[in-house]
Amino acid sequence: MKRIIRKYGPPIFHCINDFGQGSLAALIPFFIANFGLNYYQSATIIFCNTVVASIAQPALGYVADRWRVPWFIPAGFTVTLVSISAIALATSYEMILALSLLAGVGAALFHPEAALLVNRTQSHEIGNAMGRFAVGGSAGFALGPLIAGGVYVFGAHFLWVFTAIALLGVLLYFYAFTGEADTTNAGESKSSTTPTHTGTNDWSSFGKLFFVIASRSILFSVLSIFIPILYITVINGEARASSLALTMYFAMGAVLTYMGGALSDKLGFLKTVRLGNLIFLPSVLVFIFVPNIWGFFGAMIPMAFGVFSQYGPITVLGQKYLAKNAGFASGVTLGLGITLGGLAAPYIGHLADIYDVQTALMTLIPVGLMGLLMSLWLKEPK
Repeated sequence: MKRIIRKYGPPIFHCINDFGQGSLAALIPFFIANFGLNYYQSATIIFCNTVVASIAQPALGYVADRWRVPWFIPAGFTVTLVSISAIALATSYEMILALSLLAGVGAALFHPEAALLVNRTQSHEIGNAMGRFAVGGSAGFALGPLIAGGVYVFGAHFLWVFTAIALLGVLLYFYAFTGEADTTNAGESKSSTTPTHTGTNDWSSFGKLFFVIASRSILFSVLSIFIPILYITVINGEARASSLALTMYFAMGAVLTYMGGALSDKLGFLKTVRLGNLIFLPSVLVFIFVPNIWGFFGAMIPMAFGVFSQYGPITVLGQKYLAKNAGFASGVTLGLGITLGGLAAPYIGHLADIYDVQTALMTLIPVGLMGLLMSLWLKEPK
């Protein structure tokens, strides 16, 4: 039993952590209705969630490369989910910003060490294991809005269910991953317990890959925020149904993340990334310029493929380009790959306040082009 949990534990913990990350976007209509926020203020909530994580995750990835800090995993997802729950007590916009920022700290703690846990416990099948890990995160983003949608029915105090989920995750972690040689040496230098990383670091290629990561992250974050807003303001849907639309998008993402990993085994990592960007560009045009229910949902599948199919291949590419610093690479690809786009969200929200949501979403077109062009510049790692 413990062996099975150890195999599927990392994607389960990734799912639990990203419950919180995914729920924030679904709560945006709730914040707008209850606190009278505009689009810029709403997007700033996501900005606060991502700014600390974007700064901290590469540094924490470096820490994970040097020392074993397995407690980062349960501490990370617990901080994330308890922060989301505490929003039920928020009485001001400033409190929401502070709790959103704290949830970002939790995500920053979680991702680098969790990715290395996959390497330590499942190195014999690292490709499939990393694919499962990525799918776990996508599933969390899908289930988070579904759970958070309960606030539209039961009120803000429903958010305490996230704390209950965190406690279950902590119990599962301590049952399966304590008392083992590869997780008990917290704080011990890795150089004294594991072989030195082999291979070389290709910083030039990783630098180019960073622009692909940034492109995908912006696409991911902006769509996560504006799918429910577009559904309400342009499609004229109900607020409670907007979280279901976001859940549908992330549910597709969970399936398409797995498909992207499988496709990369056949086509290659870079070809899968390029294909994702090629499919995204025409589908986002339909999403923006066909403002009805058919354009909204019709474009969602290819658009989701364009965003989510890149997730696994980008993660593997980062670890291959920085073979000696897989923890740092994971902090960037898995961490910044989700959070970095949130830094651009307030500016796009400001555009939506000045013009409209559809005009603001047109910024995704040059961003997608940047990702495509930079992926064409890269070469497959040796």
